[in-house]
Amino acid sequence: MAMIAADQLLAEHEPALRNFLGARCRDEDLAAELLQEVAARLVIATPRLSLNGNARGYLFRIAANVWRDHLRRTLVRRRAAVALESGEPAVAAPADARLLERELRTAVRNAIRALPAAQREVVELRQQPGLTFQEIADRLGRPLGTVLTQMRAALARIGAALEHYR
Repeated sequence: MAMIAADQLLAEHEPALRNFLGARCRDEDLAAELLQEVAARLVIATPRLSLNGNARGYLFRIAANVWRDHLRRTLVRRRAAVALESGEPAVAAPADARLLERELRTAVRNAIRALPAAQREVVELRQQPGLTFQEIADRLGRPLGTVLTQMRAALARIGAALEHYR
């Protein structure tokens, strides 16, 4: 694929790519910047490129990868900013909310796995619908007060592990 063919391909699909990226970032300037990254990646890939008749699909795969890379860089920057400042972290843009939610779920699972066994057992049993603390205490053969204390301690540990998600 020659350089001119890459230019023609970009020119032909530029409005759709701009809309695709714009719908995700909701910022015209950022969409234009991301589109430039798509163009750069296409130019770099041109010498070894074989489209097999699906140029549009290839371009949109590049655009989706550019968007995901942008989200990753943004998340890294946010984490760094939170670590450096004691202020509130930046609010997530609507376009990356699902990604952040998935990351938070993973962090919660990891925080639960890191709990001491006694606390982890209480938390895992509490996740079962309709199971009361008294029933958990009975199952584990522990006093109700102990189970409540273990749950409180587990929640404090989980909260500390997820502090940077506030």
